[in-house]
Amino acid sequence: MLKRDDKGRIISNAFTKESTEMRSNEEASILLGRSILSGLVGQQFHGVRDIDAVCGYNTNPSVKDFQARYDRRGIASVIVDEPAKTAWRKSPTITDGTTDSPFMKSWNTLSKRMNVYHYLERADRLSGIGYYGILLIGSKTGELNEPLATVSGPSDIIFLSPFSQSHASIHTYETDTKNPRFGQPLMYRIAIGGNIISTRSIKTQDVHYSRVIHIAEGLLDNEVMGEPRLKKVFNRLEDLDKIVGATAEGFWQTAAPGYTIGPKKDYDLDATAIVAAKGEMQNYMHGLQRVIATEGIDIEELGGNISDPTNAFDVVMSLISGKTGIPKRVMTGSEQGELASSQDQANWLSRVAARQVQFVEPKIVRAFIDRLISINALPMPNGREYTVEWEDLFCLNELEQAKAHAMNAMAVKNMTNEGESEIVSDEEKRVFLGLPEVDDGN
Repeated sequence: MLKRDDKGRIISNAFTKESTEMRSNEEASILLGRSILSGLVGQQFHGVRDIDAVCGYNTNPSVKDFQARYDRRGIASVIVDEPAKTAWRKSPTITDGTTDSPFMKSWNTLSKRMNVYHYLERADRLSGIGYYGILLIGSKTGELNEPLATVSGPSDIIFLSPFSQSHASIHTYETDTKNPRFGQPLMYRIAIGGNIISTRSIKTQDVHYSRVIHIAEGLLDNEVMGEPRLKKVFNRLEDLDKIVGATAEGFWQTAAPGYTIGPKKDYDLDATAIVAAKGEMQNYMHGLQRVIATEGIDIEELGGNISDPTNAFDVVMSLISGKTGIPKRVMTGSEQGELASSQDQANWLSRVAARQVQFVEPKIVRAFIDRLISINALPMPNGREYTVEWEDLFCLNELEQAKAHAMNAMAVKNMTNEGESEIVSDEEKRVFLGLPEVDDGN
């Protein structure tokens, strides 16, 4: 139960011990169950061989592990960011069928003033690091730990702030089985400063769920915990570390070769000669001396070869690409200099377009707009409905457009029989060639 002070305000720390324990047990049981099942995957020969242990894999990566990978590994950050960045490459158009309704005027003003799409895209990215992310809606009314009640209009919305799970934990859940929100977050505990060092003015605060848009992708057995974008490729990311790290270390070890110093066969060598030989080697390696003068000593270079990591790297990247759907050349940043195959690009953009409709629109865009409508921050749209329209992500470059127009021109020629009435008008021909339907003389 929630307690209130003499002014009727919710006391943020007034949750009962039982509700807090239930919240902790629920969240822990969900993640523990998943980790136990994940740990069984590497077992072979009835547990005699543990592939995960042999390969040194982390069988139960935490949100901190995902966050660390995102912060310090380029491939990992691309896997997290690219689905969101591509989905928000072109902002959607919100319309209720009019251009001057109160809803449209308020939305256009609010979205421009608050730079809404910028924050929605950031929240989308951050939600993919852990099991969820949130977007905090700041208003002039009430305290953060109080329900977000009706406001006077769009001007009462004063800030938007996205957080990853690392900085926004779920403090309590709704435990009333008669409540439609049973099992969903009731109160969050947010590090308002994110990863900024805490100060007296920037600290952790309890925040009521009504002030938060909860974003979780890949929901399966509950409505709260989604799937981190790095989770199912985490072992492969560890493999990349081994391949790249071993290659770099191997180059380091062989770039400056080692040497062995020993007496020649059947040569009686005293300690003074060995010290002198070491001195000669030091002068050769670290000074300008290019000649080694020794007597009775053999000096041999310790050779070493660096294996080409290309094939191993490509295999791992192919496995990551297969799971995430992101083309390899997008992940490695070579998309600009070397064109990816048209089929790869088309498949990827098709996946993102489906993501826009199935996840981004209902769980982020509409969730945000509907919340604002519910608190009177936006008027009711015309006809009580609005649509979210996405632009086509697939765009042809100039060369591809020229090829398409050439093929259209050939088709027009084939459809035109000399001496017979044409089935294609001049206006249609111009459209096929990518020209304006009517020649304006320019």
